[in-house]
Amino acid sequence: MKLSRCFEDSSNNLLGIFTKLQKDYFAHLSKDKKQKESLFEHSKLVLDYCIKLSNAHGVENVVDCHIDNLIQTLQIENQVEWMNLYKEAFLGAILYHDLGKINPNFQILKMENESFLQNKNLSIQSNHSFLGAYIYSNLFFKQIYENKKLNEEEQLSLYFLVLLFSSAIIKHHNPTIDLSLNFDEKQVDDCFSFLKIYCIQLDELFCKSFFVGAQDILNSFNDLCGKTEVYFPLFSTTKLLYSLLTASDFYATNEFMSKIKIDEFGVLTPDEKERLIEKFRSVKPYNKDLYSKLEHYHLYPFEQLIERNNQNLNILRQKLTAEMVFNLRNNTNKHCFYIEAPTGAGKTNLSLAFSTELLSVDPSLNKIFYVFPFTTLITQTFNSIKEALDVNNDFIIQLHSKAGFHESGDGSYGNKKRLFVDNLFVNYPIALMSHIRFFDVLKGNEKESNYLLHRMCNSIVIIDEIQTYNPEHWDKIVYFIANYARLFNIRFLIMSATLPKIDALHDQLKGTFVSLISNRESYFTNPNFSGRVSFDFSLMNRKRPDNSEKEAYLFELSAFLFEKAEQYALNSNGHVKVLIEFITKKTASSFFSIITQDEKYSEYEALLLSGDILEFRRKEIIGSIKASKFSKVIVVSTQVVEAGADIDMDLGFKDRSLIDSDEQLAGRINRNASKENCTVYLFDCDKTSTIYGSDTRYKIQQTDKDIFDDYKDILVKKQFHALYEKVFEEKRKKMKSNFYASWQYYQYFKDFNFSKLHSEFELIENNDSQQLFIPVSIPLKYFENHSDLKRMEMLSDDEEFVLGSKVFDVYQRSIRCESEDYVIKQIEMKKLGSIMSQFCISVYKKQLDAISGMLDPYKSKYGFNYLLNWKQCYSPEYGFDSKKIEAGIFL
Repeated sequence: MKLSRCFEDSSNNLLGIFTKLQKDYFAHLSKDKKQKESLFEHSKLVLDYCIKLSNAHGVENVVDCHIDNLIQTLQIENQVEWMNLYKEAFLGAILYHDLGKINPNFQILKMENESFLQNKNLSIQSNHSFLGAYIYSNLFFKQIYENKKLNEEEQLSLYFLVLLFSSAIIKHHNPTIDLSLNFDEKQVDDCFSFLKIYCIQLDELFCKSFFVGAQDILNSFNDLCGKTEVYFPLFSTTKLLYSLLTASDFYATNEFMSKIKIDEFGVLTPDEKERLIEKFRSVKPYNKDLYSKLEHYHLYPFEQLIERNNQNLNILRQKLTAEMVFNLRNNTNKHCFYIEAPTGAGKTNLSLAFSTELLSVDPSLNKIFYVFPFTTLITQTFNSIKEALDVNNDFIIQLHSKAGFHESGDGSYGNKKRLFVDNLFVNYPIALMSHIRFFDVLKGNEKESNYLLHRMCNSIVIIDEIQTYNPEHWDKIVYFIANYARLFNIRFLIMSATLPKIDALHDQLKGTFVSLISNRESYFTNPNFSGRVSFDFSLMNRKRPDNSEKEAYLFELSAFLFEKAEQYALNSNGHVKVLIEFITKKTASSFFSIITQDEKYSEYEALLLSGDILEFRRKEIIGSIKASKFSKVIVVSTQVVEAGADIDMDLGFKDRSLIDSDEQLAGRINRNASKENCTVYLFDCDKTSTIYGSDTRYKIQQTDKDIFDDYKDILVKKQFHALYEKVFEEKRKKMKSNFYASWQYYQYFKDFNFSKLHSEFELIENNDSQQLFIPVSIPLKYFENHSDLKRMEMLSDDEEFVLGSKVFDVYQRSIRCESEDYVIKQIEMKKLGSIMSQFCISVYKKQLDAISGMLDPYKSKYGFNYLLNWKQCYSPEYGFDSKKIEAGIFL
């Protein structure tokens, strides 16, 4: 097939339209109103940034991949003509997005251009977006109609594509994008007269027919294509256009307004890739050893690694990595990979080996994204990567609410403006983010999340702990991943200790993912991994207590725990670390009260870790455990301990729930497999359905006889596949034969309903939780950027503590203060958000109602509920005092 014209060649043809303008039209006015940017200057600058972004991220190749896919799916015969028009329409939507600024009302009201008179009868008023879309569309409708090489079906598909692309123009100043099909007829009529300004000669009824009949064009297109495979490429190419358009527009506008030119977009150069590869293979001694003896470790016999000791554990980790490397080298042309590795295998190191291997073989790959469900994992991995690759903040960024504003460089005013842009567009070669943010980029219709989509082109994406996602959405997750992988040249690595390959959910996607660990059972059943902890189910024989029996049950449980802890300490020089996890905060709090008031626990330090505990206290608890501050310690927790808590305990106790959740708790026990006699005791205290009732895994655990009966074997022998095969089977039944049914999620692709594609796929369901600000005093050592805290006057007189009351006062002033400098205000708010997160917990409406008398109604108007009289009901060490609040409210 003959290649299509490249972006740079097409741009020369497209720029000619601006020579038709007979008057001076302006696009922007500087803040001091002394400088005006012409429409041509702005459009040309947008085009320049579009080309720069395309070159940096390899966007044009991704667009070509979409075109090739659509040509095959739509069975296009006149391929060269069709692809050239498609590509010009794509680029034209970016270059021509502001053509509507010729609106005289815009010129006189927004640009103060006295060459024009206001037209008060114009239905579009001073709006330029719809007018721009109208002019753009008719330019291409004309070209398509006049191209006699195209057949009617090919013309129809291009008409629809132009309408689809025009939505990006219509919505380029909106916070969201959706396909526009319903147009105001008066506005359509009013726009026609503006075509002559660009010397576009068309019949008015011809122009009008496309907008009045937009829905008919979609319906005809759907009748024509008949293949479901066509819809995702159209969805993703429109989102990519919207991303590139809004990003290029922002960069160009920023250059005019701030005089800051951006030429670097946070991608890895060939030299930087070589450096990262070399650093990974040399900084850590075990990686240097691995790559010097890669084949040796790959061929190392499993039978020689049966004995439990540190040496064999380390050899197993090397063997696992070597196996992954060899399997990857045999499949470098694939896009989706899967690693199922046992706890303690070193998944971060595995992921870095995966990334550096791909960087060494595919020159187009130039960015790495890490995706996690918990901020604790983001922070831990951020620090591990910096250490392993010997990189600084110029190379890597972590994105979450607690991270604040990412700083690098010299801190000057101009540098801050540049840093704001880099933070907004994540212009860093390695980025770590939450799963919510990442999937919002892939599926979302919001402008700011979509800014990042063009950066996904030609990248490596590592997704960890995928089993934590709601099973309801697993089919959507794999569908988005598999499609983006092939169309955007993204190399995905999915990692989990329990979940098998989720591509099995889709018949048409089955086999898409390549397992990089061939001998899964040999690793999971090896005593160095499987013998790390043993499970004890004796407590499961006791009847689950009802409310009247709960207190007695917890007293018995505390006695059992004490006995086992003392036994362990006796054989461990008087040292023991115990972790006990409950399903509800209420039960955890009750148990905590029992052991803190029991004399026999006088030698034990009891620590409470729940959703009511502030971040700094969680860090304090984890830090004290890692530093072995206490010879005997008991951590009483809820499921928050599963959220990536970096602790290594000796004994575990858990109120059984999901098998995944039980395994997560086990992952906090004897993490480095260096101790003996480490046991996890499962018990049955609260109803699992309280938290997990709607989870498919729980339903199958309870209703499927095989799974119910084999629960112990699945957990002990790590046979998680047995459960997930049932989960997948249940999910496939629902999907079969109604994949694109009117009531199914996938129908939204056919309708091009971008908002529904976003809102109906939520990894975390909306609930009625709100942020509660608790104005405690937090030691300064738990914060970074001490100079900011001092400058903002948030410190105590001795400068040892950050005072919550002062933090909130600064926040209130910032909210009310009108700042002339938007960028500096946004930077300050980002920093403030990070600081305030240290004083906040999430609470439900019922909980807020229970403490309503202790809230400050005036301060609770600013997006946070302010707990004024917090000492009456709360302490940083123990959370809420259930005796002073209605006990049943705080689950």
